[in-house]
Amino acid sequence: MNVPLIVGVALIVVGLVGVRYAPRVVAAQHSQRMAPYEDAAEIDDDDRVQVTRGVGVLCTIVGFALVVYGIS
Repeated sequence: MNVPLIVGVALIVVGLVGVRYAPRVVAAQHSQRMAPYEDAAEIDDDDRVQVTRGVGVLCTIVGFALVVYGIS
């Protein structure tokens, strides 16, 4: 069983979904009344979407690195 390969593929999928659905994630957070710890008035929704997409990109990059490591 090649664990890095499986984890890498999972991270790629999660990362790409996070990049694609970032606006919906932020909207769902609002509907659930989830707000940042700091004053919510200071943090714009566009910033939250960008951060969510950034985390998705980071997950995708780490996933690709694990896939390459698992293949080699």
